Amino acid sequence: MPESHALSPASTRDRLPAQPVAIGIMGTPASSGNRGVLALGAALAKLCLRAGPNHHVMLFGSHRNSDPVTMRPEGRALAIPMVHWRMSLQGGWRNHLGVILLASLAYRLSGSRTLQTWLSRRIPWIGALEKTAFVGDVRGGDSFSDIYGMKRFIIATLPVLSVLWVKGGIVLFPQTYGPYKSPLARAIARFIVRRSQVVVARDRESRRIAQELAGDTQLVLLSPDVAFALHADRPEHVELDPPRSGPLPPGLVGLNINGLMFNGGYTGKNMFGLKLQYDTFAYEVLVALLEAHPGEILLVPHTLAAPDDPESDNGASAKLRDRLPAEQRNRVRIVAGDYDAHQLKGIIGACEFFVGSRMHACIAALSQGVPCVGVAYSMKFAGVFESVGVGDWVVDGRTAGNADAVAAVLACLRERRARQPALAREAEAARGRLTETFAHLTAVATKGTE
Repeated sequence: MPESHALSPASTRDRLPAQPVAIGIMGTPASSGNRGVLALGAALAKLCLRAGPNHHVMLFGSHRNSDPVTMRPEGRALAIPMVHWRMSLQGGWRNHLGVILLASLAYRLSGSRTLQTWLSRRIPWIGALEKTAFVGDVRGGDSFSDIYGMKRFIIATLPVLSVLWVKGGIVLFPQTYGPYKSPLARAIARFIVRRSQVVVARDRESRRIAQELAGDTQLVLLSPDVAFALHADRPEHVELDPPRSGPLPPGLVGLNINGLMFNGGYTGKNMFGLKLQYDTFAYEVLVALLEAHPGEILLVPHTLAAPDDPESDNGASAKLRDRLPAEQRNRVRIVAGDYDAHQLKGIIGACEFFVGSRMHACIAALSQGVPCVGVAYSMKFAGVFESVGVGDWVVDGRTAGNADAVAAVLACLRERRARQPALAREAEAARGRLTETFAHLTAVATKGTE
């Protein structure tokens, strides 16, 4: 089986069971200011639904209630069932994660169908798991790692254990695997990978890491990031700061400022170990783009939060723009509306060149054939850019200094028109590989459920 794709859709679709197939999706929130993780959810729903005419999807995750979640996987609103867990008893004891874990372990160890049936009726999470053909986890795309801290890694692992105990396996949707700073994190990752029905990586380096974790238990597949399948929906009028009448002008250069990098991570102390002085770089590259490009610069936040939140792209963008002299400031506008992932992708698609530090802001550009530079804080950027033939358009903030990073962005700006046609072809091919991958993983994960 080639590493970049699996089987053709035609060869797998015929094997799908005729009855309705419920697919569970984990690892993407129902609501978040981070439009990247919401893009993952909508794209996963789209790919799972398209993989078979009889498919429907359910969301499993931390949420305040079990009300259906509205998504637009195919451009129209669709109510997706939500099966939630809480760390608080305010949502009822049946939905508490601790209760779910204890009940799932009892389900696994008892071997009694009578007890399992009783548990599935009493615990909504277990009852919903029983109805699924399989459950897939995406971990926010890059959180199958302790890069964001061990606490976050373990909390995300607990619901996965429940799925393993009730279902006996799980699908790991296309994502990044590693790095692992802690031996405990690596051991947990190995435990999960070796009990998964299908494992898919979205870049070659993390595929190598996942294959080491899997050993000879199975072949780890390689696939583009699922957000390449997300449809774009540009608003008729884009709310900007300062306001602008009429449609977006041609020749825009887009710039996404990562609030977490701008603020030094959650700790405020260079959490990602960057050589790049990112807040200074952001100002320097904005000034350089204003000097090199005669048109307007569009600042595009991709994680929306209160201005004092370390995650806030919108807060960082406002601080950056305010630093500019008045004569330059009037050519820089911030996307100010509360847009969803589809709309932000449409806005990014209006740019002829883009620079991003949020991975899914970059994918929104690349997947539409918009030449894009990724300013990276982790290994995940390189593999995703390589998947569409522009691996040399990544500036690694862990190794690059400010001057070299700005020079690299300007070099890519000069090359944008020459390389755009090839990028557009690669993006189209990536969408085709995603269709093949999901047809295959669905066939494997539903085998025996007819």
